[in-house]
Order: sequence, then structure tokens, then C-alpha cells
Amino acid sequence: MQSSQAQNERENGGKRIINFRTLLFCALFLCFGIIFAYLHVIYGLSLWYACILLPITGVICVLAFTLAQWKRILVSLALLALSFILGAVCFSAQINDFQSGGSYDGERTVGGRVIAKETDGETYALTLDSLSVDGNQEDGKLTAYLPASCYEETSLSDEVLLFGDLRTKTQTFGDYGFRAYAVEENMRYVMYVEETAVVGKDFHLFLATRGILEDRVCAGMDETPAAVTVATLIGNTSGIEEGLLDNVRRGGIAHIFAVSGLHVGALYAFCLWLIGKTGLKRTAKTIRFVIVFAVLLLYGGICGYSASVVRATVMCLLLYFSKLAGLGNDNLETISAAAIIVLLISPVSLFTVGFQLSFAACYGIALLARPISKGLYRLGDFIRYNVLRKERKPFVLEEDTHPLNTWQRIVRATVSFASVTLAAQIATTPIQICSFGYLSVWSLLLNCIFVPIVSALFSVLLAFVVVASILPSFCGAFVLFIPNAVWSAMLLVFENVTFSTVSLAVSPVAVCTYYASATLCCGKWNLPKKAIAALSLAFALVCTVSLVFTNV
Repeated sequence: MQSSQAQNERENGGKRIINFRTLLFCALFLCFGIIFAYLHVIYGLSLWYACILLPITGVICVLAFTLAQWKRILVSLALLALSFILGAVCFSAQINDFQSGGSYDGERTVGGRVIAKETDGETYALTLDSLSVDGNQEDGKLTAYLPASCYEETSLSDEVLLFGDLRTKTQTFGDYGFRAYAVEENMRYVMYVEETAVVGKDFHLFLATRGILEDRVCAGMDETPAAVTVATLIGNTSGIEEGLLDNVRRGGIAHIFAVSGLHVGALYAFCLWLIGKTGLKRTAKTIRFVIVFAVLLLYGGICGYSASVVRATVMCLLLYFSKLAGLGNDNLETISAAAIIVLLISPVSLFTVGFQLSFAACYGIALLARPISKGLYRLGDFIRYNVLRKERKPFVLEEDTHPLNTWQRIVRATVSFASVTLAAQIATTPIQICSFGYLSVWSLLLNCIFVPIVSALFSVLLAFVVVASILPSFCGAFVLFIPNAVWSAMLLVFENVTFSTVSLAVSPVAVCTYYASATLCCGKWNLPKKAIAALSLAFALVCTVSLVFTNV
């Protein structure tokens, strides 16, 4: 095998600087196309600027292939060009669709189905779909602000009639910049309601299930643990007290209180564990995939198929399909495939913080977790040999396949978790600073503490809530006693400790050089170690200088 590999390298002119991964670069050029369309649609950028990508594709091909591989070069160029065009076309189509439909500004009568209820104790809002305005059907969704008395009279999946001031909100820019979330969720209208009437009940399996879960949780648990449970399981954080939620955000772990990849991944892992421990492991691969698909589909429906849930579900299903089909375990390609699917469905997702954090964390783990774990093992060896003066014997290597003792298994699990957490933190830090304007001092520590706890308890918590929803209502408090006590204990930290943050601003130069330095350290570039070290140091220096000047 080694001789044939060496022969192939000689035929191709030796190892190339870039290991060309088709889906990874297609995802990258899909993003380029979306960004270009954004600049064209929003700022009127000339289409001729698309020619800038020609030298970029040329550089990629020069670094990835030799002239003897001209067929691969042509195919790759065609795929990258197609990805760019698809990104631009899909983004433009989504923006045009969002801006289509009726335009309203005044008192109207609106009919629709309630798909979400949110309140912070002062304002009360409903989200409606299946809209009709003065009898005319309209696409999109509506946010309705209404009095508390009207809010209490409505339930999920109710068909309602609302009378009040209706306004069309299809502007792509608002007070806080590009309204990516509104476009992604198709939130076209806002209404300030004067009168409401419930005119029917449109049974919807997912909405009905969600309503039952929320009611049983709120009835069987104390107010704060109930609000946190609803946020963790369904993604509705409106019930959490604002001060507590702000403190959780400052701690850098607000993602545990909103449905994301952490929760879907935990449910996916539980499904695999359950299949492996039962007779289901002897069933056909197709049946196993259908079971996992159905569970994740049901959970996504209960959560309203939010963008973060769809992203995580697509990624988990692709991972499982690759595993069952024996397609290998190239995490970069799997993540890229998920990104392509999500962006083709909703190109504007690229500009949402949720998408950026989700995929930055995934790419960071795929690229950096292994180099970090190797560094941690070497650090362990250094401490063992030079500090503790132990026998010069390998501590425990990540690649070891021989049976490990209990201590070695603990070390391996600890290093694996620490490297994954640190890799995700490194990859998402610039996005967090750009989006929120600060960096949490406690983020890494609190993520190391609470993420494994939430991951381990999520499926158990969901099981408790499902049982409480099936049993008679008077049993809810008994079934949910343990989750109530666990959440109450965990929340004591956030209710009694105020977490600090550091206000920061970053420039595009700092962000680009930061990620350039990080990718050079991932071991995916076929460059001499000295060259990688020199380039990484140079990029890190430029990033530091830019960061200092930006915050002076």
C-alpha cells in the first residue's frame, strides 16, 4: 500500500499543499455565492466582481493538483462554479420570496393558527402561520402583540381572528442590521392587537404534543426550573427570568437553554445506545436508520423545526447514514454536506449567529480536536517524566488499541472531552465577540462543567417529561420531582454568582488572521513544519496587533 501511495505521489508530482476535499470546497464556494448575492442585492455590487473568484479557484487548483490531473481540475472548477451560482441564485430567490406578498399598514382583520406563545411578563406575543388578511390568503408568519387577557385565552394550534394595526415587515434591514432571522423564519408581518377571538381548533400533532409537554412541566415543577426545562427541551426561553438568562449568557453557556446541536446530538447518541443495547441492533440497517430518523423528526417537529434543530438533525442523520453505508468517517466532508443542504434550503442562514456558531464549532472540532489532544498527551508525558520523575514509559496515546486500565480510560475520556471543548471554544470565540461585543471570562470552565451534565441528563429529562405527560396530571409533581430538584441545585450557581465579561471589538483583519492561524495548526496543510510555524506566528501577531488597535 505504501509503495503504491508513493508511486501515485511521484506521478502527481509529490504531495500537494492542499488536500482537496470536494464537499468542503463546494460548501465554501456556496458561501461565496451567497455573500456575493447579498452584496449585489443589498448594496448593488456589480456582477463583474464575481470575476475575482477566478484567481482564487486557480490558486486552489494549483495548490491541490498538478497539470497532469487536468480532468480533475476541469471537474473541480465546474463544481466550484456551480456551487457559487447556486448560492447566489438561491439567496436572491429567498430574498425575493420574502419581499413578495401583500403590503399592509393599518387596521385589518387577520386569521391564522397559533404556532408559538412567548412572554417575558411584560409583553405578550403570539406567532401565527396559515394567514389570511381580510379574507385573502398570505404566505409567511406573523408576530402579534396583544393584551395579557387575550394571551391567556389562546392555546397552541388555536385558529384565531385578530383585529388591530397590521404592518408588513419585509425590509431586509432593521435597527440591528440585516434581518437574517426574520428572513430565515419568514416572519413577514407584525400586528398590535386590539381584539381577539378563538374560532376553532386545528389539530396538529406536533403543536398538540408541545402544548401538553409545556403544560405538564409548568404544572409539575417550580417556576424557574419549569422555564429552564421548557427552554432546554423545546427551545422557548421566554419564560426564564431576564436577569437569570443574562447571567447565563455572560457565563457563555446560554446554548444549553436553547435547543441546538448539543440537545439533538444527545438524543441521537441515546438512540444509538438504545439500539446497541437491545434487539434492534440485529435488525436491518434500513430499519435502524428509519427509527433514528423518526425519533429526530418527531423531536424536530415538537421544537417547531427551528433552524438550529434542522441543522443538527441533518448533520446527525448524515453521520449515521455514512456509518451504516460504510462510507468512511471523514467528518469534514460530512459537516460540509450538512452545510450544503442547510444553505440550499435557506441560504440566508449563513448570516445568522446560530448557523455560524454551529458550524464553526463543528469545523473547529473536526480540525483542531486531534492536534489539541496530541498536545495534551505530550504535556502529560512531559509532566510525568520531568516533574514527577516517573519511569520513561508512554503515558497513554490516543492511537493505542491495546486494552486500557481504569486510569488510562479516565485519562483518555478526559483528554477527549477537553480537546473537543477547547477546539469548539477556539473556533467560536471571534463569532461570539462579533455578535455580542464581549467575551465571557468563565465560558471555558462553565462549558466543561455544564455541557457534559446537560448532555448526560438530556435524554433522561425528556423521558421524565414524556412519562409525566402520559400519566394523569396529578402524577406530574411526583414524576418531575427529581428533575425539579436537579435544576434547582444547578441554577443556584447562576442565581448567586454574577459572571463577568470582557468587552471587546474585533476587526475583519483580526478575524481572518485568527482563523488563518488556527487552520495552519490543524495539520491539514502539506507544508514543512517550520513554514507552518512561521506563518502561524505571523498571522497570530497580525491578529494581536489588530485586536489591540481596535480596542484602544
